[in-house]
Amino acid sequence: MPNTAVLAAAEGMPTLDRRRLLLGLAAASTAAAAITAAQPAPAAETAAKPELVALLAELREAKAEKDAAIDAREWLIDEWRHLWPLAPEEITLPGHNEWDSQREVDLAGRSIVRPGEKYARHLRGLENLTRLAESMAGYVEKARTEKNRARALAALANDRRNLRLGQEYYNEIERIKDASGIRAANARIDTAKEEIHRIGEALMAIPASSIACLTVKAEAVEIWVGTMFPFLHKETNFIGWSIHMARDIRNVMGGVS
Repeated sequence: MPNTAVLAAAEGMPTLDRRRLLLGLAAASTAAAAITAAQPAPAAETAAKPELVALLAELREAKAEKDAAIDAREWLIDEWRHLWPLAPEEITLPGHNEWDSQREVDLAGRSIVRPGEKYARHLRGLENLTRLAESMAGYVEKARTEKNRARALAALANDRRNLRLGQEYYNEIERIKDASGIRAANARIDTAKEEIHRIGEALMAIPASSIACLTVKAEAVEIWVGTMFPFLHKETNFIGWSIHMARDIRNVMGGVS
């Protein structure tokens, strides 16, 4: 806008000169507005927030610790693999699926599938074996004929033998777990996973304000999902979209060093 003091001074000027002055002021005002409009807007934030970068560094360290813990456990498992016993046939039943919580597993907790079989065997627990023996002992007491009593006694002897085999098997695998240090190895992995989850939650709670921030969050998602649900890397349907999207964002935008 023209300066009011200048306009007041122009009031006493000849008409022609006054008109020229006002036209000049108008032109100057228009030019100034055009220059202001042409100036670039303040540059958008391009760097990632320092707190996001710091948390990403912590997340990478936690992932490195988790990977090292897994490697250490695998070494331990290899060292003790030859001592891990197969369950006696007498305390197993045919397996029916791969999610059976009572399936036969190795020191790592992975299914043991025997040659020629599709699934790991189902294991009878000590509680089940004990109950079978106690139940058969009751049949012995209730037998009314010598023939039935003899059959019940034979079955009881078999059940007690199976119970003894089960006790020996479960005692041995517990001994190996104690001696090998597998519980401490598993605890180390669990601790690293908990740290990844904690850092991931803190990182994702910070709003993104730039492409670099989104790149940080994409890497965080990839690390978190890869830790908690590693099988999603192989999923091509919507279940695996989150991990694939995170990877695509990193590939397109570049990582944060």
